[in-house]
Amino acid sequence: MEYIQGLADQTEIFLYALGFGFLLGIIYGVFRALRLIISNSGGFVFFMDFLYFAVCTFLIFCFIMVTDNGRIRLYVAFGIILGWTVCYFSFGAITVRVFNAIIKGLKRVFCFLFKPFRRFGKEIYGKMRKNAVFRKKNIRNSDKKVKFNLQKYKGMVYNLIGCTEKRNISKKEND
Repeated sequence: MEYIQGLADQTEIFLYALGFGFLLGIIYGVFRALRLIISNSGGFVFFMDFLYFAVCTFLIFCFIMVTDNGRIRLYVAFGIILGWTVCYFSFGAITVRVFNAIIKGLKRVFCFLFKPFRRFGKEIYGKMRKNAVFRKKNIRNSDKKVKFNLQKYKGMVYNLIGCTEKRNISKKEND
């Protein structure tokens, strides 16, 4: 077992780290494309970033175990970061533009295909909304009628309690 690596071994591992960092940049591009396709809300972005960092952590751990027998070296970390940065600013910028164009095209196609269904859905929604507003007004009016009808009858328990409290209050005021 070798305890001290030669310059040739270090250079080879550094070049592997550059390639591995580039691979991690490509994986980031895939995650970014999925974010653009599915949703761009804050919670989903957080979840996707967390998932990306978890995947990268596992992959980097495996990479270091295989290439350098688990020894963490500064040049390996620098090679991974450099490879990721090169991928992000070269290949990543191109993929974002391509994916944006593809997504816009797919949205246009789906909007065109589902346009008749959207009109039908808007009509149904409008009718359901009118019906809901009508029902809401009826419920409000019926609540008022129920309260009035309950208070009309003096034999109800809560009316008797209310009447006795009023009588006690009026007796105390008179005394």
